[in-house]
Amino acid sequence: MPYKIRFRYYEPFLMTQLRLLDAFWGTALFFSIDKYCHTIPSRAKEVVIVLFFLILAVLHHSGIYRSWRFSSLRYEISKILLGCFTVYVALFFLLYFLNISHWVPRIVFLYWMIAWPLCLSIGRIGIRLILRRLRKKGLNTKKAVIAGINDTGKKLAHLITENLWVGTQFLGFFDDTVISDDLFPVLGNLDQIASFVSAHHVDMVYISFSMNEQSKIHDVLRLLSDSTVSVFLVPDFFFMDVMIGGHLTYFENLPVIGLQESPVIGIHRFVKRLFDILVSGAALIILTPLFMCIAACVRMTVRGSPVIFKQWRYGLDGQPIQIYKFRTMTVCEDGYRFQQATPNDRRITPIGAFLRRNSLDELPQLFNVLLGDMSLVGPRPHPVAMNETYRRLLPGYMLRHKVKPGITGLAQLHGFRGETDTIDKIETRLKYDIAYIRDWSLWNDVKILFKTIWSGSWHTNAY
Repeated sequence: MPYKIRFRYYEPFLMTQLRLLDAFWGTALFFSIDKYCHTIPSRAKEVVIVLFFLILAVLHHSGIYRSWRFSSLRYEISKILLGCFTVYVALFFLLYFLNISHWVPRIVFLYWMIAWPLCLSIGRIGIRLILRRLRKKGLNTKKAVIAGINDTGKKLAHLITENLWVGTQFLGFFDDTVISDDLFPVLGNLDQIASFVSAHHVDMVYISFSMNEQSKIHDVLRLLSDSTVSVFLVPDFFFMDVMIGGHLTYFENLPVIGLQESPVIGIHRFVKRLFDILVSGAALIILTPLFMCIAACVRMTVRGSPVIFKQWRYGLDGQPIQIYKFRTMTVCEDGYRFQQATPNDRRITPIGAFLRRNSLDELPQLFNVLLGDMSLVGPRPHPVAMNETYRRLLPGYMLRHKVKPGITGLAQLHGFRGETDTIDKIETRLKYDIAYIRDWSLWNDVKILFKTIWSGSWHTNAY
């Protein structure tokens, strides 16, 4: 049996070894730092046992042990950082509630928090570089075919053939309606796929038929039911346009693909919420003098009206929320009767124009973030009247409400804020919002927040 096939069969075993090595090196690094700092805890054995099994349990559910053929290095490192952060939080609460925090010296814990994710990330980079070199030489590869010649299937074939490092050898297509193709080989009809898979030891079959060709999908699955080949369903572009999830869950033995599910669930929701509370709370404390100054200016220019007014918007899952803003107009529209601000709008007060131009009118939304109605980063909350208009015109518009609305977002970072006087503007904004949800990570939130402040994008299209 060739070396590359034998190596491939041991992949699950290697992943198990990697789990154990991560836990072992995590605890070993901790005590190496402890020894270096000369603060050896008196209950060393208990700490190492707790830490070892805590790392095993948390990292197992963090998603870093999935196949590297289908995940980028950036994705894996983000999962490593999230997993490490979860271990830190779990260990902190465990030591605190058991009243054994004195077992772990603070300086050791701090150094370990910095060094451990760094070492894990460097290790993963090294492993990937080795695997990429092996796979480019034809070692540790898997064979794949695609059932269905269409735009989706051809796009997948291009991705496989142009990225040799993923370790997948594309053999060709199977289809009943297409006999030949100029770019890729057609290996036969669908009824020949099972015999080909068996004869050529094919590892993966991708089904790229559209959802309205369910009979063909059923036929392929039936033909392959007597083999051990891995089968993947590739959604067509109609579903990809409105797809923001993609995770697989099970009801008993029935697999269910979550096509439109928020990525901010479970531990991700906890991490994002904690980030929002810490940053918004700190910002409110630091900006208190600025709040008082703006409030005084608004009070002097618009007498007899509230300094901060509430406006109805749609929040998470389309539920109505009231957001806070500094008063910038002579009117107080509640969102159900709404007219967007335009250049030289007579309703805007002089101080209001300055506040809107610098986005200072939106600072009270930090209270919305602290209360949990909004997030620091996310799709901007649109007025209710605007939502009701565009949800009828743009398919997938309401998917932007699968996460909490934000003070800033990816669309605003690219200059799409302010007046949306054409359907093209709101459609582009929607594409950025969906892209943000699909690629969500805490690190992306940090980058968007930093870039918003650094680039001054809050000035764009503001009036």
